[in-house]
Amino acid sequence: MNKVLAFFCFLVLMVAALTVRPGPVTAAETYTLKAISAWPKSAVEYKAWTTWADMVDQMVAKKYPGELKIQYLGGPEAVKTPDQAPALQRGQVDILYTSGAYYTNVLPEIDALKLSNYTPSEERTNGAQAFLNDLHQKKLGTYYLGRLGLNVKFFLYMKKPIKSADLTGLNIRVSPLYLQAIKGLGGNPVVMPLGDTYLALERNVVDGACSPGVGLREWGWQKQLKYVVEPGFYTVPNPLLVNLNTWNKLPQKLKDLLRDATIEGEKKVVAEFEEMAKKERPALVAEGIQVIDLPPAEKEKFLKIAYDEGWKDVIQKSPQTGPELKKLLSKSK
Repeated sequence: MNKVLAFFCFLVLMVAALTVRPGPVTAAETYTLKAISAWPKSAVEYKAWTTWADMVDQMVAKKYPGELKIQYLGGPEAVKTPDQAPALQRGQVDILYTSGAYYTNVLPEIDALKLSNYTPSEERTNGAQAFLNDLHQKKLGTYYLGRLGLNVKFFLYMKKPIKSADLTGLNIRVSPLYLQAIKGLGGNPVVMPLGDTYLALERNVVDGACSPGVGLREWGWQKQLKYVVEPGFYTVPNPLLVNLNTWNKLPQKLKDLLRDATIEGEKKVVAEFEEMAKKERPALVAEGIQVIDLPPAEKEKFLKIAYDEGWKDVIQKSPQTGPELKKLLSKSK
C-alpha cells in the first residue's frame, strides 16, 4: 500500500512539474536618444561626433546590448543652428553636439570655454567641467556631458600680408567666438555664416577670415586666401549636452556609460585632431598659403589683446561667475 501511495505521489509531482510554466522573461527597456549636431556631415567637426557615437555603440554592445540607442537626426538641415539649443531645452531632442558660440544668448558663461588653457580631460580634474555642468543644469536645463575638443587653435587667414598685431582698416569675417579679439586688434569684425564666406572673400567684401587649424580646405577658402598668421589663439569649444529631464530618467548604469564614453572620447578626439592639424598646415602651404610668423613682441601683443578682450567680455556679461571661470580655465591666473 505504501508503495502504491508513494508511486501516486510521484505521479502528482511529475504532472505538476510538467504543467507549471516559468513566468515571462522581461526584456530590458531600450532607451532611444534623439541627437542633432551644429554641423553637417561634410564638416570636420562632425568627425568628433562619430568618434564619440561609435564609442557609445561599442560600450553598449559590450555591456548592455540593446538597452541604449543614439538616433542621429542630422545637423542644421534637420534643425536650424539657432533653434538647436531651444529644441534641446524643450525636449524635442535629447542630445546636442554644438559650439558654445551658438547659445551664449541663453548661457553667456559658455563663451569662457574658448579661452581655456586646458584640454577637456584637464578641465575634469581641475573642477571646470563640474562648474560648467552646474551652470548648464541651473540656467539651461541641460546636462553638460563634456567637451568633444577639438582642442585646436583658431588662426587668422588673410588675402594680404600684415606685419604686426594691428588690423586697422581690415574687414575680417568672424563668428561670435572671436569677434572681440578681432575688434581689440583694431579690425572690423564682419559676422556672417560659413557658407557666405567664400563669396565674400572672392568679392573682396572681407580681407580675411578666422578658422580652426583644421577644416579650412573643406570650404575652399584657401583658393581666395594667401596667408596664415601665427600665433594661433583660443581653442575650439564644442560642448556635448543632454536634456536634463532625459538625463534624469536614464538608469544609473547608462549615465555611467555615457560619462565613460565621453571621458574616453575627449581623449581620442584631442589626439585625432592634433594629428589632423599637423597634416593641415603642410597641405595649405602646398596649395600656396604662406605663413606670416609675427615677431615675438607682436605675437605677445596679439595673444594678450585676444585673451584680455575675451575675458573682459565674459566677465562683463557674467560678473558673478566669469571671474571663477577665469580661475578655473587659465593657467596664468
